[in-house]
Formats: sequence, structure tokens, C-alpha cells
Amino acid sequence: MPTPFICRKCTARLAKSAFRSLRPNKSPLHTRIIPAERPSHVVVPPAQHGPKSSQSRHPSVILTENGDGGDGGDGGDNGSTTPLHTTTSSQGQYGEVGEIATRWKGEIRKFIPKRTAATKQLASLPANNARELKAKILGAWGDYILFHGDLVSLYGLSHQEARHAGGQLERLLRGHLETKEVAARRLDQYLAWKKDFSAALRNVVAASSVQGDNSSTSDSKSEKASHESEPASMRTAWQRLDRERRERLWPQMVLSAAVSEPHTLPTLIQSTFDPSWCPSYVAEDMLYLLFRRRQLVLQKGDQGNCGQVQEIEAIATFILDRCPPRYLDLEQTVLHSTFSPLSTSELVRRYELLKTLEHPLHANTLLHLASRFAKGSDTKLYAVDIFRILTSMRGFNLNTPAAASVCTTLLTLNEHELLPDQKAAPDLLFEFLLKRGFRPNTLGLSALMRNFCIRGHLDTAWKIFDLMLQYGLEPDRYVYSILLNGSKQNLDSASFESIFNIITSRNAWSPVLVNDFLSLLFRENESQLERRRRQRKKVNNAWRPMLELYAKLYDVAPLQKFTLFPLENMVDTWSLQPKHLTPSTRLAESLMPQPDNRLMQPDTITLSLMIGAHMRSLLTPKYAIRYYVHFFNLVDRKDPTALSLLANHGTLMFDIFLRTLMQFRETTGFAIKEVLKRINAAKREKAQYGHNRHHHPPSVHTWTIVLNGFKNHNDVRGVIGILDMMTNIGGVQPTLPTWNALIQAFARTRNVSGAVKAVWSLEKAGLQPDNRTIEAFNMLPRNLKEQAIAQLEEVRKAPEIFSNTKASPQDSVTNPGVPKINRTHHLSSNDPIQRPKPVIPKTLKALARQRGKLDIQTIESRSKRRQVLRRSRASTPNSVGTLTGRRHGERYFKDIESPYICT
Repeated sequence: MPTPFICRKCTARLAKSAFRSLRPNKSPLHTRIIPAERPSHVVVPPAQHGPKSSQSRHPSVILTENGDGGDGGDGGDNGSTTPLHTTTSSQGQYGEVGEIATRWKGEIRKFIPKRTAATKQLASLPANNARELKAKILGAWGDYILFHGDLVSLYGLSHQEARHAGGQLERLLRGHLETKEVAARRLDQYLAWKKDFSAALRNVVAASSVQGDNSSTSDSKSEKASHESEPASMRTAWQRLDRERRERLWPQMVLSAAVSEPHTLPTLIQSTFDPSWCPSYVAEDMLYLLFRRRQLVLQKGDQGNCGQVQEIEAIATFILDRCPPRYLDLEQTVLHSTFSPLSTSELVRRYELLKTLEHPLHANTLLHLASRFAKGSDTKLYAVDIFRILTSMRGFNLNTPAAASVCTTLLTLNEHELLPDQKAAPDLLFEFLLKRGFRPNTLGLSALMRNFCIRGHLDTAWKIFDLMLQYGLEPDRYVYSILLNGSKQNLDSASFESIFNIITSRNAWSPVLVNDFLSLLFRENESQLERRRRQRKKVNNAWRPMLELYAKLYDVAPLQKFTLFPLENMVDTWSLQPKHLTPSTRLAESLMPQPDNRLMQPDTITLSLMIGAHMRSLLTPKYAIRYYVHFFNLVDRKDPTALSLLANHGTLMFDIFLRTLMQFRETTGFAIKEVLKRINAAKREKAQYGHNRHHHPPSVHTWTIVLNGFKNHNDVRGVIGILDMMTNIGGVQPTLPTWNALIQAFARTRNVSGAVKAVWSLEKAGLQPDNRTIEAFNMLPRNLKEQAIAQLEEVRKAPEIFSNTKASPQDSVTNPGVPKINRTHHLSSNDPIQRPKPVIPKTLKALARQRGKLDIQTIESRSKRRQVLRRSRASTPNSVGTLTGRRHGERYFKDIESPYICT
């Protein structure tokens, strides 16, 4: 294969310039081809340099004759330059020549001028005005970093702004140092611009410190629409001017608009910007000026003004879309400010554009982009591409805290997102990071373990646990929690027993791990099926085993204040029946109690789990009301534990008590009144303090619990009323569990039309039916289900029947008579279209009034009759079950056919 090399004339010319390559369009290099088998060297006459040119050499491209890459120890004034790898030296017809190798490894590095004594002396002289600074810059021959202090003192720039100005000078004068006239003219324009720019920057800072940033925007908002409609006319008028005049006027026009009327700047840029003649430093400084104004506004605490962010983003997008490669070099802070308002998909396009434009990106900027991309399952490969670039940078360390944090994010999968494709699998990403020098740490390996647990590969997660031990990393409580939760989610009892034994042997129980264990006990015991009579309650409710585990590891006193009986009595006398034992309850029984001095203090998560389990075990509405009143009496007395439960968990505690109250028909009216009280208390607290800390408005979960309670009592009017009130009063939109409860309410009462409209409203809201939806729909009898399916297909084929009506999806359910569907088949007798329209309550007061007042005496008498009945059954020889050993407060769980568990 032929090998190109540089001829003698071009070598002499390159040695003469010595600071940078000649531009090909002005001084093309003469090249010729030699055969590959010919020795790859050429004899070149020595170049004659002045003192300036002989001092500046690229250390990786030019070597001296002695091959040490230096100047022979004498400053390099007498050394002749030869290209890569000098082999021999000889005498020829040209005098002293050097025999050089012409092999090129394909690497082009940035030229770094070597400072001479004359250049250092020139930089030490003070520059009192722009003329002296111009003379110093022209005499520096590319080493503009020396004038950093002059730019700061003359123009009032910050150190960061002065460094950026040095980069602008390098790109402005590149290739024009030989032509003094061109360089001087360019430098005059640049220094005049910097003078005006620094004055505008000072004015912006002064105006912000006096009156903020609303001086011009408030008066010009009415004119913004008119300016946005003028780009065509402005472009036409601008093109009529000759190019010389446009080049002279454009910087001043842009600067004036950026200072006085920034809302007109996007239109001005779109109409006048042309990268073929517009100086790049004007575009860079103009964007920086807008960024500084926005930064000053944020420092004053104005978070609501987003117009300036839109201006910066609009201008940056327009300029980046039209500029050629290597045209811009924006400050990294400005570049970062344009990233923040972009979505992930827009950020991907911006990153690809910056790569195409060869825009320089700092390592911190790339790390920020990698952090954004690593969070999404569909953008992890872009983060991998950025890590390839970062690890190729000199001095970048992948094991710094910031980079290691991004690596951990890259290895982390979100539970509610789709799994990434095979190329972005966690094991492949981990292998890539290891090849790039990543040292495994506990965070990275725990994230990888969690990913495999989410994907169902529990065996691989245990292999990573073994790998962690091989690296000498000590597992922490989060590692144990990942394996414990993975065993729970995958229903692997052997894996759960293994991690239980490891935690117990190392005495590593912590509140996080105990909370995971308590939630497992709750889930496992409450999900058990039990054959019983219709009104019999579960004997194996989760409250008892959870209390036993709690008493072994936690101090009982914090929980005792929320119960109405001594907890020690139940713990000492209770034992679970063998037929109700599960793997988790057996492990809980085998756990040895901790001594009193080693008992842990429960956090609010632990207390909420325990209170929720206890409320599900209550038998009568009497105790449901007592516990509710007792808890909010503690809140009224400013009990710190009760207040922390409300502050840390929002509406969770109220949801727990509300679900208990909604189990009993006698307390539904009381529950509705308490919902209204919570709404009023939240409004008062918001008006007084500006935010909700202890009293929160009902959430969508709260409204769903109320709706589900009316569904369990077959009260369709209450269900429809709650669905209407949650949007009109609560201001929340129904979720998929809400629609599922509504469908189940209609199906249980054999209301075909209501069930069909509920399914259609669910789909209209952009939700997809799940298994619970299908189960609720299948509660209809077979003949009615066939009718419902036919009606649903008819509605899906003709959606305009519903969409043409002005009613919302909620109205189409609450008012089934709005859309009229022509049907040829017979409807059920329960269809609300064929019977008088029921009275649907529109307010919580009206709904509570329908339920009647709370009769405590009736509830007490019913409770006494139930106790007498249970004692009589226990005294008979053929009793269903023994009830001995029961104490005050020991109650059973009322079986409600509901898939929703508020805890």
C-alpha cells in the first residue's frame, strides 16, 4: 500500500510557522506517493528558525536529534527539529540533515505552545488600555492564557469568564497570526465587543441588585405576541442590507435586545443569524448574558419566572441547529442550563447534536448527562457511550464518589419500569464498567443484586453476594434487605431462611430488616385461605405473630400508647396453632428475644405496620370507634409520636382507621363525617402555615377506601356519589383500583349498564384493564356477562355515542341515562335505564345524612349479644373452636372481600 509523506518545501514551511498547521485552502501541502516497500524515511534539509519558532514544539510530534524530546538542556535555541523517531543523522548536499521516520500512528493532539523568556516578559508588563492589550496578544503567538489577569482588570470579567475569553481568542486568531492585518482587524472587533459586553453584564448585575429582573419583561409582555409574528418581515428587511453593514450592526443589535428587550431576542436571532459571517463569540456571550440574568433572578428567590429559561433554550436550539461543526464553545454552565428543561428524549437528541457539532464537553457535563441517561431503562446505552468517552480522557477516575454514584445508577433498575433490552442488561453493564477500571463497591453490587431480584433471578443475586464477600466487602443492612425482599417477592422460602440465618448469626437486625420481616408476616398470614362458615372470622390474622416478633426486638412502650390493653399479657400467653404455622412464623418463633438493653426503638414505619395489622383484627365497630378517637386524642394533645406518624406518612394513618370504620355498616356515616372533618382541618392548616404537615387532604387512596367500603355494603348510590365527589370535592382523578371497585360494585348488584360504562370510562381515562378488572367483570352471571360483553363491543365500535356528549367519564357512570345505546337484546331488570333514577348524594353531608346518626347504645348492645353468643358456643361440647385465654382487646379480623390493603 502506498505511503504518503510531506515534501521538502512543505516541511520547511511547517517548521517556519511552528505554531500550528497551515490552512489547506491558502497553503496546500505538496505530497507524493512512494511504494510501501521503499524505506519509510526521507532526507530533509534543516529548517532555519528564529528564536521564536524554535522554542515552540509539540512534545508528542517533534523530537530533537538526541531523541529526548527536549532542547538539549540549553533552551533549544540551537536545536533543529525533526519529525517522529529520529534514527540517524548524516551530511548531504544540503548540509546538516536528519533522517526521519514518516510513520504516523493516527493521533492528532492539540498544539501547546512553549513559553519563551520573551513571551513571559511580555506577559509581565501591565496593560493599561485596549491598545496595549492588543499589542501583547499579537506578540504572544497563541499563548493567550497569560493575559488572564489583563482581561479581568480591563473588562471586569470574572476568572471563569476570562478563561473562556482566552479560548475565544485562540479560535478567533487561529491561522491568522502570519497575516498581521487580518489578525489586527479581528482583534479590534473582538476587544470592542468585549468592552460593550462587560458594560452590559455590569448593568444586568446592578439592575438585579436594585429592582430584580422585572424591569422590562412586565412592560413588554403585551408586545411579545406581535414580535413573534414578525420573523419573515424582519428577515426580508435584514437581507436588503449589504454584508459589511450586517457584520457591523449585528453585534450591537443583539446586545441591545438582550439587555433591554430579551423577549424579542429569539425573533431577532431567527431572522438575522448566519454562521457564515456571524462571530461565534457574540453568540456565546449573548447566551451567557441571558444565563447570568436568570441566575441572578434565582438567587433572589424568584422560582416562578420561566420565561428566561424558554428564551435561552429557544436561542440555543436555533443556533445549534444551524451552526457548523466546531463553531461554538459554550460555557459549561450555560450548556447545563439548557439541559435542565429538556425531557429525556429531547436530551438524547441534544446530546447527539453536540457530538455531531464536535462541541467540547467538560467531564462534569458528561457525567451529568450520564446521570440523566442512566436513570431510564431505554437510555442506559447512551450513558455507556458517555462512559467510553470519559474513561478515554486523561486523568478521569471512574471510582470517584460522583462517578461511582452514576455507575450505581446505571446498574439500578426501577421496579415500575420496563426491563431494558439485552444490550443494557445489568450483568453486561457491570462487565463493561469492570473493563473500564471500575472497582466494585457495596453500592454497585447491591444495585446489581436488586436488579436480578426484580427480574426473578434470585440465584444470580446470591452469586453476587458471594462475589461481594470475595472482594472483602462487608454486607450492610441494605444488602440483607434486598435479599430478604427478593425472597419475599419470589416466594422462595429456602432463600428467605438462608438470609434469615445470616442476619441472625451476625446479629445484624435493624429497623429496616425487621420492617421487611413484619410486612412479610402481614402479607403471608392475611393471604391464607381458610375454610369457615360465612360469618366466621380468621383465626390466623397477622396481628398476633407480628406482635410476637415486635416484642422480641423492639421496645413495647411506643406501641403501647396506641392500644387499649396491656401488650405484655398477650405476648406472654399467646401461641399460634400448629395448623396455622407458616415458614415465616416458624422463623419468627425461633428468634430469641433480645435483652432489654439491646431492644431497638421502632420508627414510624414499624408503628404504622403494627397499628394497621391490629386494626384489621378488630371484631366490632365499638372498638373501631374507640381506637380512632384514642389516636386523634393523642394528636390533639400534641403527642410527638402521633404527630410524627401524621407528618411522615400523610394520610396513611387516617386511611387505616377509615378502612376499619368502613367495614361496619353502623359506622359508615361516622366515617363520612370524619372525612369531611379531615378536609376542613387540612384547609385550616394550609391557610395558617402555608402547607400541610399534620392534616392532609384526602388522597386518591382515601377516596378509594370509602368507595370500596360502600361497594362491600352493596350501596351503589354511595359508590356513585363518592366517585363524583372525589373529583368535584377532592380534586383527584380515579386510578385503576378505583375503577375496579366501581366495576365490582355494579357487577355485584347485576347492573350491566353501569359495569359497561365503568369499563368504557376506565379505557377513556387512558388506563388499561388488569386482572382485577377482569375478576370484577366476571362477577356478573353468565347470561348478563354475555350481554355486557356485547354492549362493551358496541360502545368500542361507536365511541362517538359517549364522546359526543358533554359529560365527563365520571358523569357517564354516575348518570347512566346520558348516553343512549340502541340495543336489540334484552337488558337486565337491574338496568338503571329501565327503573327510576336513584337519588345520588352530591356532598359528604348529604351522604352522611343518608347513613343516619351513630347510635352507640345499639352498637354496645349488639356487642354484648355477640359476646354472650360466643360464650355459649364455647361452653358447648361440640363448639367450633375454643375461645379460652382471650383477653381484653383480642379481636378477630372481619372478612371483607376486598383486594385493597391500605397498609
